[in-house]
Amino acid sequence: MVEHEVFGIRFLTYEMFDRHLNVTNVVTTRHRGRSEAPFGSLNLALHVGDDPDTVLENRAIVSQLIGFEPETFTVAEQVHSSHVAVVGTGDRGKGAIIETDAIPLADAMITRAPDVPLTVLIADCVALSFFDPERNAIGIAHAGWAGTLHRIAEKTVGKMAAEFDTDPSNVEVAMSPSIGPCHYEVGEDVAHAFEVEFGDDAGNFIKEYNEGNLRLDLWHANKSQLIRAGVHEKNIEVAGLCTACQTDVFYSHRAEKGGTGRFAGIMMLHFSGSRHY
Repeated sequence: MVEHEVFGIRFLTYEMFDRHLNVTNVVTTRHRGRSEAPFGSLNLALHVGDDPDTVLENRAIVSQLIGFEPETFTVAEQVHSSHVAVVGTGDRGKGAIIETDAIPLADAMITRAPDVPLTVLIADCVALSFFDPERNAIGIAHAGWAGTLHRIAEKTVGKMAAEFDTDPSNVEVAMSPSIGPCHYEVGEDVAHAFEVEFGDDAGNFIKEYNEGNLRLDLWHANKSQLIRAGVHEKNIEVAGLCTACQTDVFYSHRAEKGGTGRFAGIMMLHFSGSRHY
């Protein structure tokens, strides 16, 4: 990933997407916002118990930094499903001001509409960002263990193919910082569910360590799905940054025992003008 700092605010972009001038791609970090502990300080989520007015101030900071209006943030409900919503201009701004106005029951969104900042809020889960440069289509998905188990990465590519005539071999996908295989301990029930769903392949991303404890590799599991869906391995960029290892930069629900904020993955098409970064 590429690190940027504007007005003292640090954010990241993906090398793979930066070469496309009609795409804005950003992963935020946790500093230089308005939230107080335990949400300090650039928390972008309305659902974690932070003061809503402060969260909206933080969203205004990020939107100004990147180059869109804060009332256009477009957010899915994020219920740990594998539902992919097709988003149009009329959906712009859903979830931007009021949490309950978010796109219902969805954990992924795809669009060909310009100036719709698709936003996923995360604090250990993976934000998967998708771009089809041939069809000018983008997507974003929220993939924790449940979304990964239910193949949200694979289903997002499939939905882009069905709705936009996307050829999966043209799709570029980037995987955000998230909890890494060094920290993501799971129970036997989760491990068993992956074994049932993925068969022998589950052994490649569920590993035993320390006398029977189990860890899940979200990066490997989602990459495996993307390749299965027809995405070329060379078109997949994995940040490889563990949120639990870097709570000084990112929020981590697991490492901070549930009392924390959310950073964001953002994808937006724009066919005129220029990016701010």
